[in-house]
Amino acid sequence: RNLISQETFKFHFKNLRYAIDRKDTFLCYEVTRKDCDSPVSLHHGVFKNKDNIHAEICFLYWFHDKVLKVLSPREEFKITWYMSWSPCFECAEQIVRFLATHHNLSLDIFSSRLYNVQDPETQQNLCRLVQEGAQVAAMDLYEFKKCWKKFVDNGGRRFRPWKRLLTNFRYQDSKLQEIL
Repeated sequence: RNLISQETFKFHFKNLRYAIDRKDTFLCYEVTRKDCDSPVSLHHGVFKNKDNIHAEICFLYWFHDKVLKVLSPREEFKITWYMSWSPCFECAEQIVRFLATHHNLSLDIFSSRLYNVQDPETQQNLCRLVQEGAQVAAMDLYEFKKCWKKFVDNGGRRFRPWKRLLTNFRYQDSKLQEIL
C-alpha cells in the first residue's frame, strides 16, 4: 500500500485559493463493489503525475491494464478519487470517454482545489463529466479526514485541519457549483 507523507499531503492538498508552486497532482483512489452494504476496498493507493502524464491518466492506464481484466463486467464498481487538483480539460475529456465505454463503473471525484476553472473548455468538460454520471465535488473536512486516514503515512496521528480549510472549501465549492 503506497502512502504519501504528512508533509506532502499538507502541502499538495491544502485547499488554497491560489496555490503557488503546487504543480503536481496527487490522486488517492479506492475501488469498491457497488452492490455491497458495507463496501470493502478492492484496490486503493496513490498516483502522482509522472513523466508529463497527469495522475488521472496514470490511473486510467493502470486500471485498464491491471484491474479491468480481473473484474467481472456483470458487476458494478465504484471508483472514488481524492485529488489535489480537479482534472484539466484534456484529462476530463479522457475520463468522459472512459466512463462512456465502461457502464458498470461509477466515479466520484473530490478535489481539494479547482484547476484552471476560468477556462471555458475546462468548465465544459467538468460539466461533461457530470453528464456522463461522475459525481464531482470539492473536498470538505470529511474527505480530508478520510484521505488522511487511508492514504497518508500519519503515524497514528489525527488529522488537524489547517487555518481557513472550511472557508476555502466554501469558496471552492461555490466556484464548482457555478460551473456545474
